[in-house]
Amino acid sequence: MMTAHASALPRRTRPIAVLVMGSDGATTLCPFFGKCDGILLVDRGDGSHAFVPNDQRTAEALCDLIHKSGADHLVCGFIGEAEKRKLSAAGIDVRLGSCACSIDELTDGFYDLPKA
Repeated sequence: MMTAHASALPRRTRPIAVLVMGSDGATTLCPFFGKCDGILLVDRGDGSHAFVPNDQRTAEALCDLIHKSGADHLVCGFIGEAEKRKLSAAGIDVRLGSCACSIDELTDGFYDLPKA
């Protein structure tokens, strides 16, 4: 897995953001919005991954981090109504995924996931 800061991703492709726990290489979808370890950005062009840590661990800071990541799609296990409205207003398509699915399953089947 490639690890990089969000700004290192090329701007020609907009990544899918997945809220994850376990940034040590065994990442899984996190069921807690603000408490996730970070955002895994999956580049739709070449399939590369970049991890952005969620250092502040608050819902507000995470919304800002997602917005700054350049992602226009988000997969999360849970999201509060205020956070969903904020991200949707920023043009981010928010979907809910199952923690039982792999990251690849979640990103490959993004449009089959229910809207938040």
